Amino acid sequence: MGFPPQKSQLFQAQLPFSFRQILLVSFLGIILLLGGALARALVAVQTLTKANRDYPGQALKTVENVRLLQDLTVTLERNARQYLILYDPSMRHNLTDILQQARDVEQQLTAMSPGRLGPLADSWQKLALRTLEPVLTPRSNGTASLQDMLVSGFTGLGEINQQIDRTSKDLLNERNQALMSDLEAQRRSLLWIGGSAATLAGLMALVLGMWLSRSLKQLERAIDDLGTRQSDGPIAIGGPTDMRQLGERMEELRLRLMTLEADKMSFLRQISHELKTPLANLREGIALLEDQITGDLNAHQREIIVILRDNALALQQQIETLLQYNSAAFHARLLNRKPTNLLTFLQRLVNTHRLLLQTKNLHADIRGDAIIASIDPEKLETAISNLLTNALRFSPDEGRILLTLRKASGIIQLDCIDSGPGVDPADVQRVFEPFYQGSRQPAGARKGSGVGLSIVKALVEAHGGTVSLIPSNSGAHFRIEIPDDQSSPLPVSGIVQPE
Repeated sequence: MGFPPQKSQLFQAQLPFSFRQILLVSFLGIILLLGGALARALVAVQTLTKANRDYPGQALKTVENVRLLQDLTVTLERNARQYLILYDPSMRHNLTDILQQARDVEQQLTAMSPGRLGPLADSWQKLALRTLEPVLTPRSNGTASLQDMLVSGFTGLGEINQQIDRTSKDLLNERNQALMSDLEAQRRSLLWIGGSAATLAGLMALVLGMWLSRSLKQLERAIDDLGTRQSDGPIAIGGPTDMRQLGERMEELRLRLMTLEADKMSFLRQISHELKTPLANLREGIALLEDQITGDLNAHQREIIVILRDNALALQQQIETLLQYNSAAFHARLLNRKPTNLLTFLQRLVNTHRLLLQTKNLHADIRGDAIIASIDPEKLETAISNLLTNALRFSPDEGRILLTLRKASGIIQLDCIDSGPGVDPADVQRVFEPFYQGSRQPAGARKGSGVGLSIVKALVEAHGGTVSLIPSNSGAHFRIEIPDDQSSPLPVSGIVQPE
């Protein structure tokens, strides 16, 4: 059975790449996706780590500068009051140094927050210079008026210090909130990137897997059809280059198998035909001798004639069986289906074996419902006749053969159960092989050809069914299963005993 690629479908696209190359490119793509997500995660982690590392130092530095400015304010006020009392020149230099330290702190605060701490620090510096300017110049006013100016100025500086303290705390809180927000944003971003990368990698793997599995399924079906000899069209496998090349090799194998099969069938037909003519002459000669046309025969000669006659007959049966197997294998696919009542079909088939049944005093029971099914009566009759003949051959005298017919879930089941020795466990795996004969053979019976069950298998498989050997405690139990959605049971059932 052929499987031409459907180029219009996604998974049947013909790509100029081998299976290994496609796997390599796919793995590289998945690695790039996951590697990109990992690189993005590393950058985000590095950024957050740096922010977390810098934030505590900046916060501590801001708090230290605010506290230092407050301390400088207190020190500046104390030194200014002492200077007004003592007028010590060295203390004047101290005031200048303290103002310079305050200017350095102001610059640091301004650098940390030019928009919010900067203006407050600048206001502190200006107010401090206005407050200390009368103190640092030669005395022009009274001490009492200077004391009042200092009180007013340093009160203003204290208020500015409080504003700087509140503003710095607000800034630290805002930066902390911003850092937490950035951390949450980075977490969501990493989750989205990781999820997207994993989804894309999964989709790539899924698409690649479905595409490649379609080619593998085509290959599996082609192998199965070659194994069951059901391939009736060219094999074409889509997908990677090496898969298509494998399909081409299988097509070459299919053509070679077809040639070998045709040669085998031709050989069987020729050898069978060539053997029939000399065999007919041989049997005619034996018949002439047996009729004593050439003269009287003694007892020993008659015994030899009987041996020759029996072996010639056995050889003829072997040739006819060979021809039957050849015909069954050749015509197995050419079905002429007709609606058939299977129960009546079985009754008629059993009646054709009535004489053999009576010879061994065997009983054949047919049980089941009358089912109308679309089958090829001639070919299915050959298959079931082989099963029935096999059961007759192995069943002992006064034994029983049971044929059951039923339908379940659109599958027609036909069971043939005999009361013989059954199939040896060592023969179970090969019982349907052509020309294979099991180890358990009936005593005194002529050895068979070993093609009966293989003919059954070929004809049943031509109907789309299967034949199997069911484990049984006694006798051989063969089951034929044929799908037939159009079959329908009739209201007739019971046991039919052929006369």
